[in-house]
Amino acid sequence: MSTPTPPRAEGLIAQIRAFDFVFWICIFMELMERMAYYGVRLVAPVYMVLATTEGGAGLSHAEKGTIYAAWAAMQSWLPTFAGGFSDRYGYKRTIAVSVFLKAAGYAGMALAGDFWMMLLGTQLLAAGTGLFKPGIQGTMAHSIAKSRGAESMGWGLFYQSVNVGAALAAYIPGLVKDDLGLGWHGVFAACSVIVFSNLIPLFFYSDPKDERAVAADTRSVGDLIRESLRELFTSPVLLGFIVISAGFWFSFHQLFDLLPNYVDDWTDSSPLLAQLGGLSGKTEWIEAAARGEGISQERLLNINALMIMFTMFVFAWLSSKVSTLVSTFLGMGIASLALISFVYTADVYVVLAGIVAFTVGEMLSSPKRQEYMSSLAPPGKRALYLGYANMPDGVGWVLGSLIAGNAYETQGDKVNLARRFLVDSGDPGAARAWLDGVAAGTEEAEVVAELAKNAEVADAAAALAKFASLEGRPLMEALMPVLPRGEVMEFALRAVPTLPDGAATTPLTLQAHLFAAYHPGQVWWPFVITGLVSTVLMVVYDQWVRRRRT
Repeated sequence: MSTPTPPRAEGLIAQIRAFDFVFWICIFMELMERMAYYGVRLVAPVYMVLATTEGGAGLSHAEKGTIYAAWAAMQSWLPTFAGGFSDRYGYKRTIAVSVFLKAAGYAGMALAGDFWMMLLGTQLLAAGTGLFKPGIQGTMAHSIAKSRGAESMGWGLFYQSVNVGAALAAYIPGLVKDDLGLGWHGVFAACSVIVFSNLIPLFFYSDPKDERAVAADTRSVGDLIRESLRELFTSPVLLGFIVISAGFWFSFHQLFDLLPNYVDDWTDSSPLLAQLGGLSGKTEWIEAAARGEGISQERLLNINALMIMFTMFVFAWLSSKVSTLVSTFLGMGIASLALISFVYTADVYVVLAGIVAFTVGEMLSSPKRQEYMSSLAPPGKRALYLGYANMPDGVGWVLGSLIAGNAYETQGDKVNLARRFLVDSGDPGAARAWLDGVAAGTEEAEVVAELAKNAEVADAAAALAKFASLEGRPLMEALMPVLPRGEVMEFALRAVPTLPDGAATTPLTLQAHLFAAYHPGQVWWPFVITGLVSTVLMVVYDQWVRRRRT
């Protein structure tokens, strides 16, 4: 006798209750894995360059950058191949292996005293993370498939668990390192314990099998790798999804990679701080705002994570009322359009509104990629296809970072735009006075060393010699590109006491003038356009896939 098909879950509560025990085990494991990961990820940049005498790894920033590049490549693209292993050897086994890899990675990072040990530790952690993704997502896909009508809610709750884990992780380093006095090694040890806790749930459920599979999987490791590559490069359905989705992720990641710099450079949040101070009765906030101080960019942008934490299940329920394509299309379109908020203004309230709109789009679209890829997967290849779902994220992230970094360096960075402004409007007398100060030894040693480094000479004397015979605009043209970065904005206040519009030069009036004169928000247009084009192409792609199936 066949098992009767369960009825569709319609209401919000009904959809949440529709999931089985395995689903909630997956939610727990994802939350714990993310808590451990972000517990280290949040402090790794500081730990890597911290002196060994202070408990750090003692690496240079250049070494740290190389390690991060390798980390991103491994973590983003390993799931493409790890998914096939999960389908072949079982989701529970790959999850268990990933736990040991991640714990070994945390240990390697804790013990790292040189570049190679840190590289090894981060690669083990990245490999464990890349292996964990298709294993947990494959298990989740099988569980969600049993809950008719609640698919969107299932992937939405899974996505929400990521953000809950990340939010809780922010408290781990301070608690372990400072409050408990266990130091940096204690942070890595705590995260190892947290990730090891994911071994316990594996004893309490059976490894799911693809109900659509027709035969036992006996493929070898080599066969799995070859099939993963063959599936990737011979399937127009997969390649189309990767190319189109990469365009969206190209735009998506800039909220987290580019917007922090943009807000830090151009957004004056002191009015918001004063308003919050008035509403909460905190006079110290009002006084800080009066001094021109504001709210740090990380706290402003944190509204993204908070919204997902507290409202993801609502948007998952709403998205269940429409097709996967409609929810994805709406989400991609809303998120892409939200980036326009940053093109013409950096006003704090407009920025916050843009982040809120982007987050709505994110909640409608991002969890849907697993659901959509799961629906595309042939029998026996769910985890493989869910592993492929991570590839466009990595491709878009890498390309977006390269484009955004180069564009912002020349078109958006406040200090670099101030250098251009000073060449045209700065007083050469102020430049000569500053150089005289260097010659007299009134500038700090670190500033003088940076001047010599930027001028590509051995010492201060050689640097001063390069400017000795210059006056007027040639002096400004020669000095501004090499003026130490930390000196530029302060120098501008002396070199341009009055702005072209007649206003006295202050940090805020100078910032406003540079924004109006150079339009740094234009750096957002490539991401707005690419995101919208990807949105339209996703609809075309879906129609094409449907025709292929008929």
